[in-house]
Amino acid sequence: MAQTVTLELPKTVYLPVSRMARATSRPLENILVCALKTSLPPLDGLPPELVEELVELESQDDESLWQVLASRVPAEQQRKLDRLLRENQAGTVTEQERQKLDQLQHEADRIMLRKARAAVLLRFRGHRLPTLEELRRPTLQT
Repeated sequence: MAQTVTLELPKTVYLPVSRMARATSRPLENILVCALKTSLPPLDGLPPELVEELVELESQDDESLWQVLASRVPAEQQRKLDRLLRENQAGTVTEQERQKLDQLQHEADRIMLRKARAAVLLRFRGHRLPTLEELRRPTLQT
């Protein structure tokens, strides 16, 4: 169900959106909706428990979101995942190892999605996101 919202846009937002609408012969509203969808991707198609986990991030404070953004796959788990991925590519992985690979990949994907959602939420809250180099450092400075 669609909702009607009235917005007052600053010129810095209105002008580029207006130019894009003219350039693509699309209604201004269409461009704005597309921009919003792109900047806060929907969670459709994800498992319900993951959707619940990602939605829960929306109510966390900024410090908690920075911690999520700084999180990493534990080193030992990453080494196992890398080894199993190499073995899988070589075709030498057993069925038991394939199941472990699936489990490790699922957990790595979960961490990545949480980090991505935290980044989007922090950006929406007006924070500058760290560069890749800054993300590689042991801790983030907020």
